[in-house]
Amino acid sequence: MLPHAPQFRAILALLLIFVVSLVGCNSHQSTLKTKKTPDLPQSAAFFKDIAEKSGVKFIHVLGNAGKYYYIESTPSGCAFLDYNNDGYQDIFLVQSGSSAPATTVLTRPFGALFLNQGDGTFKDVTSESGLDKNLGYGQGVAVGDYDNDGFDDLLVTAYGGNHLFHNLHGSGKFQDVTQSMGLGGLHDTGFATSAAWGDYDNDGKLDLYICYYSHWSYALDKPCYVGNTKLRDYCPPTVYPAVTHQLFHNTGQRFVDVSQQSGIAKVIGRGLSAAFLDYNGDRKQDIFVANDQTSCMLWRNNGNGTFTDVAEKVGCAYDGQGQLLAGMGIAMADYDHSGHQSLYISNFSSRANILYKNDGNYFMDVTDEAGLGFSHLKLLSFGCAFLDYDADGWPDLLTNNGHVQMQAGKREAGVPLKMRKQLLHNQGNGTFKEVNDASVLGDLNVPVIGRGLATGDYDNDGRVDVLAMSQNGPVQLFHNLVPRTHHWVSIQTIGTVSNRDGIGARLEIVAGGARQVAMVSGGSSYLSSSDKRVYFGLGKAARIDRISINWPSGTKKTWRALSPDKFYIIKESGELVGHIATSAGTTPNAKREGK
Repeated sequence: MLPHAPQFRAILALLLIFVVSLVGCNSHQSTLKTKKTPDLPQSAAFFKDIAEKSGVKFIHVLGNAGKYYYIESTPSGCAFLDYNNDGYQDIFLVQSGSSAPATTVLTRPFGALFLNQGDGTFKDVTSESGLDKNLGYGQGVAVGDYDNDGFDDLLVTAYGGNHLFHNLHGSGKFQDVTQSMGLGGLHDTGFATSAAWGDYDNDGKLDLYICYYSHWSYALDKPCYVGNTKLRDYCPPTVYPAVTHQLFHNTGQRFVDVSQQSGIAKVIGRGLSAAFLDYNGDRKQDIFVANDQTSCMLWRNNGNGTFTDVAEKVGCAYDGQGQLLAGMGIAMADYDHSGHQSLYISNFSSRANILYKNDGNYFMDVTDEAGLGFSHLKLLSFGCAFLDYDADGWPDLLTNNGHVQMQAGKREAGVPLKMRKQLLHNQGNGTFKEVNDASVLGDLNVPVIGRGLATGDYDNDGRVDVLAMSQNGPVQLFHNLVPRTHHWVSIQTIGTVSNRDGIGARLEIVAGGARQVAMVSGGSSYLSSSDKRVYFGLGKAARIDRISINWPSGTKKTWRALSPDKFYIIKESGELVGHIATSAGTTPNAKREGK
């Protein structure tokens, strides 16, 4: 989160705009031969914020009172999760409250848990859930079934200490097991941000990576100003030193800090987001970390409990000009049907968000080639996600935007504090085109101080919806209303030898002559956790030719000739159950299908 002048890429982008204005927009031709996806019908708003109407009433409290404490710049996150296994995505929202020293805070607002009632509405069930307690200055959330009991648990990060909540069998009650599970120690000053779940040793138990941002405390706090004025504002990240992060190994009984012996503690970084992935296809889960004004990390899994940071070696430590990123959020997808997970990293204003194309061994910054070089320059992005919002088979991009400088406009003309979201349509030829019709974007155009962002199909209608957090503002729940012109499929994985969530499983689907690949994720975006069901848009394909799953255990299974427009629950043991998509308020109809 660097409040500096525009860098080389911004200057280059302006030059490109000038050149295009001279030679004409039609002179550009993509080097890829893939047929361009037709533009979507532009007749009605794609996304409508139905949070308040549906019962998701929550306002984030930043607690800023003119002190400009550095921890105020980062909160807060959100999560989709099905905590009671009824097939509908529930919601958890992280709260912050007063940013003053904990010993002086008498009361603090709670985070919130909302039960999806299956009819398009939610009920606040926070009271007596065990989550209705002071969790410190809340930052982010990660969702994962750490004990394989079939119910997703919650890890909440906060300045002042993190919290692990055990889901008590879907009853709506959660037990704080932070101390008993070995997560009670304070790392450095305790400025944790994002966390992610993954099984790095493929032993069937979820391990945990926690990002830490900087060596900041109330005693170390420094005043910062806008230029040579006396206007106070938040300090740039370089004022406070970067720190190491933590990796915890799940033994089945507790979590053991293996940061030192694994090699994770060898490198420092201002960590804001982490994600487990298998970038090189060796069936070992690696870890990518987006850092702010320190080089990004790609922890290659060596397969023996140790990791090596290969980000610089494989091309994803810096942008294409060798500049550090103000890396905030992470999005992952096989956006180009190459069979590899590529990375999209959100960045500061006047700095492009970066698209790293993965060829299976190396990453290349293809931001400019993809048409993303200057579409973002007046925005500052945090939460980000690939989502195939129109189900055409090509993952699109969405970013949640908002500045970190209260005096943003005084630093840089045309860059506000509150910002709209940005939706970028995947053209199917390696490029993206911004959807910029305000009447079509609908409530995505409402400016906020955006932070966390999660995706999930909350009403099980076969369209991916969006949950978004903003500072000192109400939560937003965007209902996807894109016209139904394409087929799709959604897959929930249940491990039996692998971890129960199936995190790390690699899914490959073939339909209509196209192959798509995705991995079950234990966290990405920014401070947030999305629906773990894997969604594939299928375009006009009326049949799924093949679905294959490579499980973390090494098991591989394949199903053929399946129907689209369904939710499938697939167990590692081989059982497959299909659920017909429903309108909100209708219970899904389960139907078993053959292998």
